[in-house]
Amino acid sequence: LPFPRQPVYGERAIDMVFGFVFSGIADNAKVYTEGFDLADFLGLQKTIRISNMANPEMILEKLKRTFGENPQFTLEMATHMKTQMLEDLKEKRKVEYNSEVGLAMLFNQAGGDPTNKMLEIIDKDVQNTAYINGLIDEIYEDWKFWDMRDGVDDDQITFDNFYKGFMAPYFGCYRCEDSQVALRCMDVDCDGMVDWKEFKVFLIWAGRQYPNVKNKQELLDKAFRNGLIPDMKMELDKARVEVKK
Repeated sequence: LPFPRQPVYGERAIDMVFGFVFSGIADNAKVYTEGFDLADFLGLQKTIRISNMANPEMILEKLKRTFGENPQFTLEMATHMKTQMLEDLKEKRKVEYNSEVGLAMLFNQAGGDPTNKMLEIIDKDVQNTAYINGLIDEIYEDWKFWDMRDGVDDDQITFDNFYKGFMAPYFGCYRCEDSQVALRCMDVDCDGMVDWKEFKVFLIWAGRQYPNVKNKQELLDKAFRNGLIPDMKMELDKARVEVKK
């Protein structure tokens, strides 16, 4: 670890901060504390993450933040979008809703009339799909190496292998609380394994949100830093609420 008062700067300067931002657990491991909020400290607007846990109010706020005010953006429309999300979950469709493209497509599927901005974003996504898919295919080649470590080629890898193959650069240790929460975020179907389709959702989101990434490593960086880690924060916030109940 660096000297306690040593300045840390650069692309990964806040990585050390995430540990104590997220680990708001008291010594007795039963009570969550609110702790230090990095977003408030830096004067940044907190990102709204849309998942199956999001309510219509959150979806509506995300719409307005992303695309501005529009008469179609109502609580009723947000409720239809929530219903569509639950339908995707029921049909076991792996879909991401947090990129501009993902949110626009969800809006369209829920019966909304896409705005000009939405149509432009969707069109650009279609044009860039082949490039991003190529990067995802490269990552999949790495995935297959770790997939075979358990002797079964089934597009699933253990938490331990997923950490070694992909998570280690972003999380300090496998057994740390932050790492375990991140792994639970990846395990959408709660089977104790990370499925390629589950991981691919984050990669698709990153490719849509950051279409100009230069290589597969930059795509992974975006997926972890701007996708998985914020979702991880949501998971801990949810845990705090459950403990308080």
